[in-house]
Amino acid sequence: MIFPFDRLLDMMRTATNVTGDAAVAVTVAKWEGALDEEVFKAKSVA
Repeated sequence: MIFPFDRLLDMMRTATNVTGDAAVAVTVAKWEGALDEEVFKAKSVA
């Protein structure tokens, strides 16, 4: 009965996890001085 809803909830959990991981990676890189802000703020060509 919950299986159809679990797929949707799993997608939301995954999106939240990926977003959180990316935010933490950027924060740590900035604190350590390893973040190249010019590259980070550049527009993507792909």
